[in-house]
Amino acid sequence: MKVAQITGYRKIEITDSPDLGNLEDEHVRFKTDCISICGSDIHSAFDKVIPEEEYPLPPGMPIHEVASVVVESKDERYPVGSRAIVIPNYRKPDGSLGTGGAVEYIDQTHERIIKLPDWGELEDWLMLQHSGTVLYSAKHWGNIFGKKIAVLGQGGIGLSFTMFASKQGAAEVVGIDKHDYRLEKSISIGATKTMKFVNLDDLIQKTEDLTNGELFDIVVDASGNKEGFNICLNLLKPTGKFITFSIVTEDMVEFEHSLMLRKNLDIHATQIATTPEPISEIRELVSLAERGWWDPKLLKTNVTSIDNIQEACENYMSQKDNVIKTVLKF
Repeated sequence: MKVAQITGYRKIEITDSPDLGNLEDEHVRFKTDCISICGSDIHSAFDKVIPEEEYPLPPGMPIHEVASVVVESKDERYPVGSRAIVIPNYRKPDGSLGTGGAVEYIDQTHERIIKLPDWGELEDWLMLQHSGTVLYSAKHWGNIFGKKIAVLGQGGIGLSFTMFASKQGAAEVVGIDKHDYRLEKSISIGATKTMKFVNLDDLIQKTEDLTNGELFDIVVDASGNKEGFNICLNLLKPTGKFITFSIVTEDMVEFEHSLMLRKNLDIHATQIATTPEPISEIRELVSLAERGWWDPKLLKTNVTSIDNIQEACENYMSQKDNVIKTVLKF
């Protein structure tokens, strides 16, 4: 079967992999329709320097945003022809590496399948995978009516936070980014204001001007940058709430510890993948989108063939072509 495989530093190729064997009981076999690139795919694998002997990475790794159609089923909940977001198994039961999502066929069980409606484009529904992980995080900010919220980073994740804050009634929703096109997108999907990031001192001054010196009630780090944690601490008012979603490759992150203590900040680390129900909010967001509360296609900016995955990864890494979310069709 056709797979995408990282074969070296910043090198990903389309190759062949052995076909899947017989389908196990209670499993469902899917044919992949499309995948999408996540920032973590770039930071954790494509743009990460690893020992040469570890290449190639397992087929399909580390892609995890996958929309597929059932071609064989041993679970009556998923008849042939039904559609779903499928979360791949990165690890096998014995702890060894499994496969990622950039594969032509994938087998999965109910616990990692999010069933989709039979209408609409699969490439649009796929956007709910990463936005659903944001829904889990956004639940940590509680009732936000009358609150002033800033979101650091306006990629797909940060823009999802911005949309949730706007829909839930925040008094101010401020998108922060270094790219003009992302700031424009932020306004178009619900931000009340934006601030372009130049440096920390400039951002603090802009925040003080915008909030009349009060700073923000809630700040979200969706930057993917090791400096993001400390930046957010400086933008928060005393007893403010800090929600960190950002995934960075560095093991150690420096921040102003005394500032955090003086402000008595309420800090929430929010990674849905490590919870007992890692797809619960994705299923919830699908239901919300099905009734029109959420438009999944708003974040999709680029659609291309899986054969162009090398170029797509390079463009995502360099923020070329105004990319926010890229879909690759099998």
